Amino acid sequence: MKMKKVIAGLAIAAAAAATACSFAGCSQDKLTVYTEAGFAPFEYISGGKIVGVDVDIMNEVGKKLGKKVVFENVNFDTIVDAVADGKLTNVGAAGISVNEDRKAKVDFSMEYYTANLYVIYPAAEATTYESTTTDGKTGVYWEAMTGKKIGIQTGTTADLFLQDELAEGGSLAGTGAVRTTFTSLNVAVSDIPTNTNVVIIDELPAQQLIKNKSNLKCAPLYYKGADGENDEAACDSYAIAVTKGQTELLNAINEVLTELGEEGIQALVNKHLGI
Repeated sequence: MKMKKVIAGLAIAAAAAATACSFAGCSQDKLTVYTEAGFAPFEYISGGKIVGVDVDIMNEVGKKLGKKVVFENVNFDTIVDAVADGKLTNVGAAGISVNEDRKAKVDFSMEYYTANLYVIYPAAEATTYESTTTDGKTGVYWEAMTGKKIGIQTGTTADLFLQDELAEGGSLAGTGAVRTTFTSLNVAVSDIPTNTNVVIIDELPAQQLIKNKSNLKCAPLYYKGADGENDEAACDSYAIAVTKGQTELLNAINEVLTELGEEGIQALVNKHLGI
């Protein structure tokens, strides 16, 4: 009888501990967030600290949950799997776009920002890549990258777009275009034009990465419309990844995003762009 009481007491204590800290990678007052701090203005290093739009959002979530938020800088292509596993972290905030493969692994917050994909290329070769689109803008069509070495950050939506275009039936299939992968956007861009002809990444990071680099330019990536009409910009939308079943955490994130709204998110973007 005494042994049964001890076991019962231990079970109660374990349940209480689980309730006190239901998030992975946390103590009773800590929430660990995985990010990749090379994606300004959403996450980047300043003064030795990880800062950015996603950092501001998650700090507000921490306040709502009564937890200190700790950010871990990891390779982007490991984030979704780590969140899905749920042992070291329950949340990934890194300008992560939503697709079906990722939705099968994790839950996503509401989408809070939509970005066009951009191509970074040598300014001296602008005429090779730039075209006037049907909406009167300067853009880069996929076909302009025929035979080129195309730099990409592994696991990003840009990477998935590129792999589709290189596959059978894609606009770059059989054209000699080559996918070159990097874990860091900074390294990818610094490789232009030495070993890489162009890099495809999202709009704001592209603009930030070529800032003060007169030898590089960037422009939005486009698909050609049928019969030369209605060209379509390549784009994706960001959301925050959460371990499946972490309802309290997901609800807190959505509450913060709802409270910020489109204007609040844009204000954070402007702040980190220095506007």
